[in-house]
Amino acid sequence: LGWPGFGRPEPRGRGPVDWYFKTFNNTTPAIRDKWESLYQGIFRANQVIDFLQKLEGSVNEGERISQMAQARFLRGLFHFYLHTAFNEGKIIIRDVLISTAEDFHKDVSSSEEVKAFFRDDLLYAFNNLPADAAVLGLGRATKGAAAAILGTSYLYDENYSEAIIYFDNIIDGGQYQLVTGDDVSRLMFTTAGEFNSESILEIVYSDDLRTDLVTEGVAGVDQLQNRLALLSANVAGANVPMWLAHTYKTEPMDPLDPRNFLDVNGDPMPEIRNVPLRASSMVGLVEDVYNLYYQTDFYAQNGRVTYVGNGISQYKKYTNHDISTNENATPNGRQHSGKNVTLIRLAEILLMKAECLIQTNDIDGALALINQIRDRWGLVLLGPSNGDAANTYDETPYTQATLMDHLMFIEKPLELAYEGNSVRWTDLRRWGVAQQRFDDLASRVYFVEDFTFTRFTGQERTRGLSSVVLGSSDPGAAVVYFEYDLTAQNYIPELHDYLPIPLSVVLKK
Repeated sequence: LGWPGFGRPEPRGRGPVDWYFKTFNNTTPAIRDKWESLYQGIFRANQVIDFLQKLEGSVNEGERISQMAQARFLRGLFHFYLHTAFNEGKIIIRDVLISTAEDFHKDVSSSEEVKAFFRDDLLYAFNNLPADAAVLGLGRATKGAAAAILGTSYLYDENYSEAIIYFDNIIDGGQYQLVTGDDVSRLMFTTAGEFNSESILEIVYSDDLRTDLVTEGVAGVDQLQNRLALLSANVAGANVPMWLAHTYKTEPMDPLDPRNFLDVNGDPMPEIRNVPLRASSMVGLVEDVYNLYYQTDFYAQNGRVTYVGNGISQYKKYTNHDISTNENATPNGRQHSGKNVTLIRLAEILLMKAECLIQTNDIDGALALINQIRDRWGLVLLGPSNGDAANTYDETPYTQATLMDHLMFIEKPLELAYEGNSVRWTDLRRWGVAQQRFDDLASRVYFVEDFTFTRFTGQERTRGLSSVVLGSSDPGAAVVYFEYDLTAQNYIPELHDYLPIPLSVVLKK
């Protein structure tokens, strides 16, 4: 879901290229860092758990259990992430605080043993954490967060009935609601939208806490800021690939939704958006002339148009585009963003439940869930209208196979691109469609052309050279080099479906 760096036809950046071309191995630094970071989190959780066990009977039991549930949630979450990403799920279970050489050199456990372990932790958390995030404070684990990971783990096992139990606990519990209506643009992936009504698990960052830890120009993993804004907006970042940028901007908008029409500068006839709401909230596109991007007015009287970079499009989700003129202008520098990161939100739960319903052949139920998300973005809804005159439907008679294709290749990647922990890769792997997807994307040809803007000035101006991606060749458009061609050639399921255990860990054993 990301083109490495900014240049085409050659990608840039050693780290991103390893993933894009599938050239990573057990010596790749990012693999080691991921493994070590997750086990460091487990170690810290075990420190708390060990201490709380020793305090039993000597402190307030309710408070002790609350802290134990939070610690066990984190320990279960980190084991789940390791199980999902590494070595076909065969990873080391760290169930006690390491105190001996034997503890340190523990061998890996089977995938089933790991699942049983992290589910036990998460079930304890589910049974003992509050549903209301305000009880413990925003940013802490909740019953909903534990239910989300438990449900996801059962979905990954194709245990749909068990997964639905946990998804329904979230959907029907009353704690979470989709952001809808006019709030979509204001609260989705913006600083104002931190801890919005659909956020289930969110990592808290800050621009103004412990700024004494900030080293200018250097990102530190233990600081209270993150690098994701820089990595989303700069040359080392994850630029949106052609297929995704084109699909975002060509999603059919519902002509019955008034949000898709804009009364611009008092024009007598409202003008339809040229970029759908979902695209506008998630990615930067040069054609999106009706929205600010880094405080720049796309339709200023001088006709100046801000262009998002040679990568055609960039993700907005982790950037400070809504509050800053550029990432260099953030209070502590471009490597120190204070923007929160949402790991799980209600839309993902709805789509995972929809998958469960598709797989159990409840097509109507799945359509209803998917359409909740599409409706909040003002998009044409899926399936027959069945007399609903308030919305526009595509009137397609979806089957189990065609709706699953839509979920896999349209709805889920567009709604959740660049979010969560390896969500897209895990999905492609478990669905068994990774090679099919790479082959399909490698076979596509897209074109680019300059962006020409005449609105409001009456004078044609050209900005954003080769910045508009097209699905077919128009006069004057230039062909774009294929994406994913080497990815499709290099992909080997046995080598790439899971990350290998880092060589440094193997050598220590």
